[in-house]
Amino acid sequence: MHHRSRHPSDSVTASALLCTLKRFSDGGTSAFFVVIAFCVSVGGGQARAQTARPNAQSVPITSRATASCLVAPRPNSLWSLAQCCARDLKSDPGCRYYSKKDKFIILKDNSRVKPDSYMIIPTTKITGIEDKKIFAPPFVDFWAYGWQQAKTYIDRPAAYTALAINSTTGRTQNQLHIHISCVKPDVAQVLATNAASIGADPATAVQLTLGPDRNTYRVIKVRSLSAADSPYRLVAAMPGAKADMAAQSTAVVGSTTPGSYYVLDTYAHGANRGSAEELLDQYCRG
Repeated sequence: MHHRSRHPSDSVTASALLCTLKRFSDGGTSAFFVVIAFCVSVGGGQARAQTARPNAQSVPITSRATASCLVAPRPNSLWSLAQCCARDLKSDPGCRYYSKKDKFIILKDNSRVKPDSYMIIPTTKITGIEDKKIFAPPFVDFWAYGWQQAKTYIDRPAAYTALAINSTTGRTQNQLHIHISCVKPDVAQVLATNAASIGADPATAVQLTLGPDRNTYRVIKVRSLSAADSPYRLVAAMPGAKADMAAQSTAVVGSTTPGSYYVLDTYAHGANRGSAEELLDQYCRG
């Protein structure tokens, strides 16, 4: 004889779906992310629970399983993620924002040592700072777009905010990406101390020793990050840089003066790998 439960609500069915297992970071594969979705049927109704994604765009929960992104191995991981996020912000837990008009996504960096770091990545194939497409719209204005997005995802005062792009030898990914995070307090202090001597002319940039490896940076101060004042164009105007853009590594740091930014550039040579990312505090502890 078959027995039925007297109360339909006593019958509970649960299923778990392992959606994604992958991880990436600019510095190397570092962790994995597992998403488990439970579908519970109680008394004819359904309730769904999903792992939360802090700072992610709000998306409606539907009856369809969340799409998954097949992430390519390095050096093409970020390129595959840019395509996935542009197609569907639910395709990867790191996807945060997509601008179809300006052809970029915002991706959470999921390295364990970069808990407060994001990246702006073009949805067009651009290898990095050496790619000539960086001088064309909309990519030439990515520093301005990145700074605007930092207000949402980093949410720190301008003087504590920083962006950085690494040289070809200072990176592990072959899709352009600008890191968005905080600046190291000692770097901010050196910039503030030398503020009066830092001008706007790329030809006469002030040289400062910065970062844990005490690398030399050429520093100027600007009032905008777009068009003619794009850091790409300003760095290219520094002596010797345009002919060797692949070696350049650039950072932008805010200042205590509203609408004023420091543009810093170093280049790969000798022990200097050309990684302006070294100026960032990606824990935002400052």
